[in-house]
Amino acid sequence: MKGNELAEKLKQRQKTFGTMITSIAWPGIIPILKKGPIDFVVFEMEHNHFDWAELEAHLRTAHMLDVASLVRVTDIFYYQISKALDLGASGILIPRIESFQQLEQVISMMRLPPRGRKGVGGYDFAVDDLIEKLSAYNDEKLLLIQVETPKVLADLDQMLETGEVAGVIVGPYDLSVSLGIPGQFEHPQFMEIVNEVIRICDAHSISCGMYMEGEERIRYWRNKGMNVIWSGSDMGFFAAGYNQLCHIIELLDE
Repeated sequence: MKGNELAEKLKQRQKTFGTMITSIAWPGIIPILKKGPIDFVVFEMEHNHFDWAELEAHLRTAHMLDVASLVRVTDIFYYQISKALDLGASGILIPRIESFQQLEQVISMMRLPPRGRKGVGGYDFAVDDLIEKLSAYNDEKLLLIQVETPKVLADLDQMLETGEVAGVIVGPYDLSVSLGIPGQFEHPQFMEIVNEVIRICDAHSISCGMYMEGEERIRYWRNKGMNVIWSGSDMGFFAAGYNQLCHIIELLDE
């Protein structure tokens, strides 16, 4: 799925499924993921060890295979946001955003003039028709934000009124930690915050989702109105497969 197709699904608030690449630098993992019902892949730059060359290899492969790619940056830094886009990312996922002022900074870093101050250059701009590329750029590059503290709720309405945010994603682990209830995803306080995020997104017809683990949680939040299902990771899939094999080996001794 190309970035513009993902953008349309998000705009229509259709069910979208994505997973994350956190550790495996081999770009061959992209065609493996494409065999499934994948809508997007998140490339992790916040907590992992990828360097820019490894990220570029992943993004070029994703681009060639028409797989929509989002890069989660470490923080609101121009060099990270702009460079990830120049390497071919379909969009940017901003972690730990808390205020409208921060969103304004991100918009400035992502958008070409006059909407922002993004510079032109890199692999993504190596096209035959630069005029056509520039004319569609600001609308094609996706901006998604992560809700990871309750503080963002005060500004979330204003953020979504800009029309710049393609989707809102809850980060359950950081949100639960910020609430003082680490990992307690069924705690009333956690549930209240997530339901408020869904309500605000509904009011603005903006796609909403969360990192979810397990069928029960995916079905629960899907029924609550979340349409972006982000689940699993490269290392998680590796661990699950290895654990399954270990279980089989143990059964052979019974």
